[in-house]
Amino acid sequence: MSIEKERQKLNQLAEQYGVRHKAVLHQSMLLDTLINKYNKIKYDDLKRKKPIA
Repeated sequence: MSIEKERQKLNQLAEQYGVRHKAVLHQSMLLDTLINKYNKIKYDDLKRKKPIA
């Protein structure tokens, strides 16, 4: 599952149903979850790296 693929699906649903439809809201929450997981992985990786200087 890629973030970009889920973002495209969100846009398609929003065009089809409007932004307040429950399918759009559900897809938005799914996308938020994926983005939060990605950010956590990136942040944890940065915390593990030690400064060069």
